[in-house]
Amino acid sequence: MKKIILLFTLVFGFNIASAQVDVIKKQIGETLRGRIISVDDNVIVFTYEGQDVPYTIAKNAVEKITYGRSGQVIQTSNKITVTSQADWAKVVIIENLENTKGLEVGPRIGDGADLANYQSGNNGNSAVARKLKTEAARLGYQFVLVTTDASSNTTAVVYKY
Repeated sequence: MKKIILLFTLVFGFNIASAQVDVIKKQIGETLRGRIISVDDNVIVFTYEGQDVPYTIAKNAVEKITYGRSGQVIQTSNKITVTSQADWAKVVIIENLENTKGLEVGPRIGDGADLANYQSGNNGNSAVARKLKTEAARLGYQFVLVTTDASSNTTAVVYKY
């Protein structure tokens, strides 16, 4: 009888402990287990289960978060499916490197003349942005990171899940 009670206690205690773990489900189906530290408009900061080192992942790369303590499920982003150049309007332009954490980097796109005319902050509603989105869609990528360095050189790099 004592063994049964001990076994029951261990199993019940393990279930409570594992229920405290937050689960991040990425758009590619991968599951990350740990503790959510913070969530803002664009990124999630978390620690892996059994570790104390904080990691950052972009919300773009995450489908949903399931909080271990409450069981609450939060949908963080909808998956973008790009199958051909015709899907160019689905491509998202990102202007902050932090918002690409957890995504797979691809090649640089765009030429210098076009990128020199890129206007930051216009939500990708310019002729240059449309060209970048079209090229990304042709290559099968959902995101374009556009950055400008201290010398005013603008670059565009594609990312996908």
